[in-house]
Amino acid sequence: MTGNIASVSWGDYLVFGEGDGRLHTPEALARRMEHWREELGATSLHWRVPHTMTPGRFHKAPDYPETIESRSDIDWDFLHIVPECAHQQGLKAYLYVSIFDEGFPLAPPEVRAISYHNAMHGQHITWQSDFSRRHPNYALVDRSGEIRQWGVLCLAYPQVREHFRRRFRVWLEGCEWDGLFVCTRSQSRPADFADQFGFNEPIRQEYQERYGRDICAEDFDLQLWRDLRGEYLTLFLSELREMTAALGMRLALGVPRGDVLGPPLSNLTLGWREWVGRGLLDELVINQNSSVCPSMWHDLWPMHRGYGYLQNYLDWHNLPSLSEQISETYAPVFGHAGISQLFVARQWDERSHAEEQASRAHPVVSGLVYNTFRFDNPEAIQRGDWVA
Repeated sequence: MTGNIASVSWGDYLVFGEGDGRLHTPEALARRMEHWREELGATSLHWRVPHTMTPGRFHKAPDYPETIESRSDIDWDFLHIVPECAHQQGLKAYLYVSIFDEGFPLAPPEVRAISYHNAMHGQHITWQSDFSRRHPNYALVDRSGEIRQWGVLCLAYPQVREHFRRRFRVWLEGCEWDGLFVCTRSQSRPADFADQFGFNEPIRQEYQERYGRDICAEDFDLQLWRDLRGEYLTLFLSELREMTAALGMRLALGVPRGDVLGPPLSNLTLGWREWVGRGLLDELVINQNSSVCPSMWHDLWPMHRGYGYLQNYLDWHNLPSLSEQISETYAPVFGHAGISQLFVARQWDERSHAEEQASRAHPVVSGLVYNTFRFDNPEAIQRGDWVA
């Protein structure tokens, strides 16, 4: 077994952290890394890229006083300093990126008044990447082609996959990162139902060519469509694998547990068995949750849960216990030498020695993933002063 992973959502630190718990200087970073190593048993970290690194635009309601990025007064190059500091502490450093979280436009006032649980999650201020804003056709669309799931781009477009590869490569090249961690979580508004989105033209054309049915005009096999959509995620991972291998870096991926992407996105098939079998990943992190912020634990979309998921980690629909699933589903695939390592996310769970030991006791589990913000800022967590 290897050690645990420290998951660092740096944007949350810069806005809500206190003292060294802001990670605002390289010296503070080094001190906290030492604690992650000693007290969390971390041997590597996932450093989440803040929104400000991606060209984009904040949208603000006219009467909103300031942006949440107002405390991001950083004058040091984290792309170089973070991996260097990690290596000095004996840790491996992975750059943490998202692929289904490109942001969304500001909703009209009448929608904002009823569609958000508090002002901390996009009620009066939102962010959207320039790429998704300039190419609205790349966002997932419903069967009518009129309704978009903003922030979630369709990987069936070669241009989308190329854009992500180019973006990630710019951040990785010339720096000492050990790998790339790709997260499939999303803060976008959940689909009203699980199979609402995913009818973009490349998917429509490919399905019609394979099976002779028009998914936008005829009855069709839902599972074949879900599987087809999953193939594009697999294709993208194979392209990322080629890129990271050329850079001499490892590739890791974070997903919910089970066989579908789940809320807030879709029933897109997760081909994790194929990913492991083909050696597309060095590490797979399971048990992720898009519904709750991993740092502050506020519920992102309580009014928009959606329905129709084949597996749903929010209510355990069609899912066994985590321990059972590791033993019965993941262990037969990961229980071979020389293949991907399996990690279990703990960012959405209270610390529990018994539960953590139970997960680590599985021979195929290489380690656990902890959220460092909660560990570094217990006073802020206790006050909960980010809630409007």
